[in-house]
Amino acid sequence: MSDLPVLIIGAGIGGLTTALALRQAGYSVRVFERAQEVKEVGAGLTLWANALGALRKLGLEHIVRDLGRPDALPIGFYTARGKQLMQLSPDEMTRHLGAPPVAVHRAELLAALRDAVGRDSIECGARLIAFEQDEDEVTGIFANGQRVRGCLLIGADGIHSQVRQQLFPGSQPRYAGYTAWRGVATGVKPELMGELWGRGLRFGIAPLTRDRVYWFVSCNMAEHEAESVESRSYLLTLFRGWHPLVSELLKATEAASILRNDIYDLAPLASWSQGRVTLLGDAAHAMTPNMGQGACQAIEDACALAAALRTAHALPEALRLYQQQRLKHANGVLARSHMIGTVAQWEHPVACLFRERVLALTPGRLFLKQLQPIAGGHA
Repeated sequence: MSDLPVLIIGAGIGGLTTALALRQAGYSVRVFERAQEVKEVGAGLTLWANALGALRKLGLEHIVRDLGRPDALPIGFYTARGKQLMQLSPDEMTRHLGAPPVAVHRAELLAALRDAVGRDSIECGARLIAFEQDEDEVTGIFANGQRVRGCLLIGADGIHSQVRQQLFPGSQPRYAGYTAWRGVATGVKPELMGELWGRGLRFGIAPLTRDRVYWFVSCNMAEHEAESVESRSYLLTLFRGWHPLVSELLKATEAASILRNDIYDLAPLASWSQGRVTLLGDAAHAMTPNMGQGACQAIEDACALAAALRTAHALPEALRLYQQQRLKHANGVLARSHMIGTVAQWEHPVACLFRERVLALTPGRLFLKQLQPIAGGHA
């Protein structure tokens, strides 16, 4: 094992989980974040059994359990007016996946991981602009003129990864065809979790702790079309006629806190590594949010990379093992999530009616059986 540290570029969920995993494997780590502080604007995310299993291997599952609701809710798919098409009970999800998913506030999860890593190990305001490497070491070069030597450099710097751009210059994000709004409502207690599907439009609901509800919207739009839209008033008009819970949640959300971003993913990469540099999380396989697997796959990456480094005799072997375990699987999740988004965003009324019929006729156990290789606690 080298005396040089592992350099982790990006202090998001994937980067911080990797830092914790590599420490357990005996490595010294330094985390570099381009932002001036490690923080996440408020929204939510869902961690499925695959991520919970990976965190359990790292002894970190308590972080998520402490942040999520103590009770598990059924997950359902509904029409725009609230007619149930399919519902998955917590018992069914436990039986087929190992555990029901846990919804957490993204900012709270990031803060817990940051505190576990320790602020002294995270350097903020450090924007990587390039790296150099040879057989013995890799050097990260930062915009402030700093040059930092390491034994391995990990690009966990998101969909617009600077590390990926140097490794694979042709890899660019691709627009998925829809934009998303996200928010957290307060003082509302819906006893359901899931999505309402309309024509080119979806509304998702995930209750959090302390009477808060994370919600999200997916709406077909041209790229950048929604940039000038005033979010809450637009959404209230857009969802007129939907189930009353939708407008209730929108009205219970502070207008200034609503986030909007166009949805992108990456075309699958054939490799994530070159020499002493590798990719992880969204930098390697940014995916649409349709399966709730973005953070989950990044956490699995962290666990797999640490295991490979612990097992292998040399770095090239470790990175081969890491890719062998994770690349094909993550690319498969990416492709499936892209496909689900295409179907979920259908607009034609006949296609939408067909989609509703298929969902209504699909047994929950069959749905979960298909989901198990991705979201099951196999990590």
